[in-house]
Amino acid sequence: MNHHSHYTCLPILGQHKKAVSCVSFAPTIPSTINTTTSSSSNGHEEPCICASASADGTVRLWDIGPSIQDYYLTTTSTETTTTSSSSPTTFNPTGIIMGHSKGINELAWNPRAPHVLATASDDKTCKVWDVSRFHSSSCPTSSVLTGSHPQTSMDKPLVELKGHSNFCFSVKFSPQGNLLVTGSFDETVKIWDVRTGECISTLPAHSDPVTGVDFNMDGTCIVSSSHDGLIRIWDLATGECLKTIYAEKNPPVSFVKYSPNGKYVLSGMLDGKLRLWDVLMKKSYDDHQYYHTQKDDHSQRLIAGRGGQCTKTYTGHVNSKYCVFSDFALANPKQPKIITGSEDGKVYIYDLQTRQNLQVLDAHVHDCCLAVAAHDTKDIIVTGGMSKDPTVKFWVPKMDDHL
Repeated sequence: MNHHSHYTCLPILGQHKKAVSCVSFAPTIPSTINTTTSSSSNGHEEPCICASASADGTVRLWDIGPSIQDYYLTTTSTETTTTSSSSPTTFNPTGIIMGHSKGINELAWNPRAPHVLATASDDKTCKVWDVSRFHSSSCPTSSVLTGSHPQTSMDKPLVELKGHSNFCFSVKFSPQGNLLVTGSFDETVKIWDVRTGECISTLPAHSDPVTGVDFNMDGTCIVSSSHDGLIRIWDLATGECLKTIYAEKNPPVSFVKYSPNGKYVLSGMLDGKLRLWDVLMKKSYDDHQYYHTQKDDHSQRLIAGRGGQCTKTYTGHVNSKYCVFSDFALANPKQPKIITGSEDGKVYIYDLQTRQNLQVLDAHVHDCCLAVAAHDTKDIIVTGGMSKDPTVKFWVPKMDDHL
């Protein structure tokens, strides 16, 4: 039987003053990953940190670990759990970053230093922050993830990256954590040294604003997307464009992300379709290998001019105007999923392999929902709404599915 989890909203609510532009969970530190899944009570005892960025120019950090634990301790399998009908409690962030002069478009965590994050802003800068000084609500005497001397706000970054001549719209760390890639409305992609803040190279990537950037799993390639309708894959070492991908009728590309194994690229386009592209060379592919990381994968080498086949298309959500985030939700290995925001204020959850629409969450019905993300090891989803509903909500499997 094809069993899948149905998600319900935790009875807590994060709040911003303006639209929520991006949400992201702190990456799991490898040494802390155990064999238990998010369905284990032990899996929720440690902090579960999420960051949300907003047009109000702030990033707010939320520790939802205690709320998840409380939900599963207090909810019985016979109780009816609801989403929008309940009245969640607004809770306080564990910390607030306030160092940008304009709105923030995206944030990214450093996978090798999970207390470090980067922000991309309309003030044309990217900034890198150490959030270890923020305290954790799971353990009020200690700071978030690491460090000591907890505080509640900061406005001074570790480093500031200046060089874009228009809005800095997208940012990602390399897998090694030593580089950053940014995409801008100035139509360029820049690669930066995280420690020094120096711009290592600038790629004249597109002929319209850059809407997304990402590194592949080994950090050798970068993917970029743009309103010019193109997805381009770049060799980091040489700056060569290895591949250009586009859909029929050339719809503007609003989002792009590598699959965790680096073999596929997920794209959102303003024709309302999510597409999964095979960006490697294999002429045949196994549906079950979309997301597993293989250490002996010799096909990671990317050959210029080949590949770029669309292998899956996901439809049902609404996307014709904004840059809407999507994500791979892979914490439940029995059913890998694709999640996406939507301009109708809902979140759509698709089966990655069958493309079936598994569930629609009434996440932010008073406005668009552009910000969504899934936790890397726990079966948790976070969503953020636009200016008429600038809230952050957290979604977990219903109790019946959790047992």
